[in-house]
Amino acid sequence: MAYTGPMADSITHFTYATTYGPVTIEATPRGLSRTAFSRTRLAGAYAASSLTNRAASQLQEYLAGKRLAFDLPFDMGGTPFQQQVWAAVADIPYGATATASELAQRLGRPGAHRSVGAALRQGPLVPFIPLHRVPTAAADTFHERLYEGLLKLEQRYRPC
Repeated sequence: MAYTGPMADSITHFTYATTYGPVTIEATPRGLSRTAFSRTRLAGAYAASSLTNRAASQLQEYLAGKRLAFDLPFDMGGTPFQQQVWAAVADIPYGATATASELAQRLGRPGAHRSVGAALRQGPLVPFIPLHRVPTAAADTFHERLYEGLLKLEQRYRPC
């Protein structure tokens, strides 16, 4: 989901070290647009920005169990349906889970669990958008381990 708007030349990305390994964070002038749990080339210039630095700081706090939610602007693109799914996922409480069927119900689209699952697989901002709170049997091995680890972290630090 590359940003191609009028300010595309202002996109930056930077890789930060975390306890889960390197995380590359991409940002447009309007907000975070993508993350990758690796050192990788994303859109725009390889340069830290105030937004990617702020995101990295909040991510470190989250991974240390000191932050339960993120306070960052997002610019993820996506279809209107994908955006609805990602917004619904963001409403799942810290440390809790939901199924794709439950999300479809919440969106007023019972029976659309496969479409919800497809939207989840396209989510560009884990863990800022907590896709790991919707476990799936179809996850590939890397994402399955990552999502499982993030969910275990949240359940360990979840306030009583």
